[in-house]
Amino acid sequence: MPEPLTEIKTVDMAVSTINIPVFYEVKNFEEWMNRKITGQFLETTVYPSSNKKEEVKLIFFKSDPIRISISGNQLLCNLPLHVTGEIRKSRFGQVITNGFKTIEAQLNMQLATTVALDSQWNILSKFKIKKIEWIKEPVLQLGPVKQNLERKVTKWLDENAHTLTQLLDTEINESVSLAPVIGKIWNDLQKPLLIHRKEPMAWMKFTCNSIEGKIDLQAGAIVCYTSVRAKMMMVADTTKLNPPAKLPVFQPLRYVSPTSELYLYAFASFNEINEELNKLLKGKSFSAKGYNVSVNSIRAYGSQGGLSVEILIGKDITGKMLASGKPVFDAATQTIRIQNFEYAIASNNTLVNAGEEWLHQNIRDTIDSKLSLNLDSFILSVPPLVEAAIAKGKAGKLVAVHVDHLFVKDCEIIVAKEQMYFKIHAGAVAGVEVKKIKTGRKLRIKRAPDVSRSRR
Repeated sequence: MPEPLTEIKTVDMAVSTINIPVFYEVKNFEEWMNRKITGQFLETTVYPSSNKKEEVKLIFFKSDPIRISISGNQLLCNLPLHVTGEIRKSRFGQVITNGFKTIEAQLNMQLATTVALDSQWNILSKFKIKKIEWIKEPVLQLGPVKQNLERKVTKWLDENAHTLTQLLDTEINESVSLAPVIGKIWNDLQKPLLIHRKEPMAWMKFTCNSIEGKIDLQAGAIVCYTSVRAKMMMVADTTKLNPPAKLPVFQPLRYVSPTSELYLYAFASFNEINEELNKLLKGKSFSAKGYNVSVNSIRAYGSQGGLSVEILIGKDITGKMLASGKPVFDAATQTIRIQNFEYAIASNNTLVNAGEEWLHQNIRDTIDSKLSLNLDSFILSVPPLVEAAIAKGKAGKLVAVHVDHLFVKDCEIIVAKEQMYFKIHAGAVAGVEVKKIKTGRKLRIKRAPDVSRSRR
């Protein structure tokens, strides 16, 4: 009989790397921009002549939806504007001035920006006017005289570009933030997950050590590749746990990987393993070579031989079978098998010989399959808990989370005195889609004659 183990072993886990790209689709950013900039957007005063005897008030309206696209490492923003102008002062006097036609014009303003994150996970943009294209030129008609104001208005837009783009950059930085989404995942990962319901009850808990991110522009999306480093530990009591620390400041990520590397932990006591084995096999009959035997009891325990199983049999043959082997996890089939599961027989029946080997092989193989299946369940039940911690309850109007292809890459099985421990190395592909960001107040720029920022 293999000697039972007497040592209580400790289990240390490697640090997990949880990679979750956060996607903010350009179409959603475009929708945010169109809600942010509506109606009258820009207002200024220009002077057609150098002596400033004529004064024209120009009002810029967003005429059509803003269109945003990606070109290389830049976001391109096409802002279509309708321009109306009226003469506020003229050398001809107010009565004659009131009879002059108002200016009607159209232009497309293209702005470009790179995208980054500040220390608080807010989007940083640096918009610059890339080009201004007049579709309908701003022509001022004073009686029979027409004066094209295109160069003056274009010059004014160029000279005041910083005011326009700074306002837009400030609004984006204040309103478009990934902190709520990433902070939620950061906190949820650190909530205890119950992995062992029977006594001794146990929870798995991640302690997040660091988080890094990298902004990238892909076809149709702003992507923040986010990587969390965390170490898993087991706790027996969740009442005294400290709350997770707040989301750390943004740190740049150097290496991007689509796959998370999770190092998890599960265990099973021999009491519960034996309880399940006896439920499945106690009283089960086996027949061969004219013999009929039944399983009276089964006891699994940790031994110097690895995992040992003692089977008491009765009926035609009364005796004891002892089988020992090493449990190993087969990643290809995602199952456990008992390696070198060999047995010895002790019986009071002198007829037990090589002729009954098939019978005992049948008993051993049945126990092997049931035991392996039982141990599989302990391993394969743990990764979905992590999936639930990341994704559960996070599909709504503002954000959607998915975890795909979660699988066990490897599992080290440690046999100890009272329990079996499973050090699980799992992989997963996850992602977060930011659907909507609140608009807040509308953008307005007014210049009369100085540019100042106002809100409606």
